[in-house]
Amino acid sequence: MDHTGLEHVQGSHGVRRRLAIAWRLVWPVFRQVLGWLFILLGLVGLVLPVLQGVIFLVIGIALVGRRHPLIRYVSVYFKLFLRRWAAVQTPVIGPLGRMALRGQQEVSRQRRRLHFWWIERQHRTRQEA
Repeated sequence: MDHTGLEHVQGSHGVRRRLAIAWRLVWPVFRQVLGWLFILLGLVGLVLPVLQGVIFLVIGIALVGRRHPLIRYVSVYFKLFLRRWAAVQTPVIGPLGRMALRGQQEVSRQRRRLHFWWIERQHRTRQEA
């Protein structure tokens, strides 16, 4: 019997499909584990001068997702902390708190703009296709 290679192509297509399905099942769990690992490295990096803690925290939060209940809880209470810090009337701490609060508000504003720009871009590319 002569092999034309058709069986090989069909077999590799089936393997790719199975790998894609397996990846879709494994990726959410892997992403959470990897994200929490990066968050842990980021927290350690905030204390140790060897690691860049903020970078690891940003990557970890991006992987875990801002809608995770613990991330959302910390985010809300960090914003409340900044508001309380900005309300302090001492000459040094109050202005620093207000500056930190303005920075946080600007970052939130830019993130929302980027999110809406991305949604609009996706919508336009779907309409063109």
